[in-house]
Amino acid sequence: MKVLVIIPTLNAAKVFKDLLKLLKKQTILSQILIIDSSSIDNTVQIAKTADAEVIEISRSDFNHATTRNLALQKEADFYLFMTQDALPYDDKLVENLLKPFEDEDVVVIYARQIPHEDADPIEKFARETNYPPVSFVKSKESLKKMGIKTFFCSNSCAMYRASYFKKVGGFTEGLIMNEDMAFAARAILDGKKVAYAADAKVWHSHRYTAKDLFKRYFDIGIFFKTNGWIQEEVNKYSSTESTGVKQAKKELVYLFKNAPLSLPKSVLFSMTKYVAYRLGYNYDHLPSRLVKRLSLHKSFHS
Repeated sequence: MKVLVIIPTLNAAKVFKDLLKLLKKQTILSQILIIDSSSIDNTVQIAKTADAEVIEISRSDFNHATTRNLALQKEADFYLFMTQDALPYDDKLVENLLKPFEDEDVVVIYARQIPHEDADPIEKFARETNYPPVSFVKSKESLKKMGIKTFFCSNSCAMYRASYFKKVGGFTEGLIMNEDMAFAARAILDGKKVAYAADAKVWHSHRYTAKDLFKRYFDIGIFFKTNGWIQEEVNKYSSTESTGVKQAKKELVYLFKNAPLSLPKSVLFSMTKYVAYRLGYNYDHLPSRLVKRLSLHKSFHS
């Protein structure tokens, strides 16, 4: 059994060394492939020192889906995709991710993300909500109860069955983001299953500004507009936008009980997400120059 860890990197030296050390301490060892987007720090040197294979690409060529599909060139039984800022919580991350694959219909498993101790209350709520302490498996039947969250998956730390990954050609080429959700959706509609392993844990959280969120949700809007088949399938059971509204309300209740001083920030962020999403969803009515300014991905062309 061969596990290949694939990590796209860009100027990752500050946190990268810890990630590689923790991967080397796993109970089940993996080979490591680094796909580096022309870092100007010593990311590549650190990777090579840790005996990782390195593929270097131009920064302008990076794409969340296409770049990760370079893994298709490598032989393995399982592909573990991680981001440079996700750190294994313990030495059993790989071991615990492999367990749900005992079900032959499971083709991807994503890990639980634990917020860093200095994460703000809004980020803690997001992690606790999206990554609960109980494991579960999702199939097409889950759409009736879970709606759009049926297709949720995160390549910050997710393991894929290589045979199926290769069979379907990996991630959808050219996606600017949410390549993990698109893959999960295709798999589930193909009769396969997606598992969430709560005992497989990584430290991972962000400190987003309103500007960061705007660009992120602008691109999410573009993703759903250009992948309308996902919404069409979900809308047979529930509205994707209603799911977002419910999440925002739950966040306000959580903050009211636990961190009331964060309520104004939560309202601002929710408004930012909504406006950015709507603009992104209607990107084809905006000037291409404006789209490039608002998107995180400068290579995107409307």
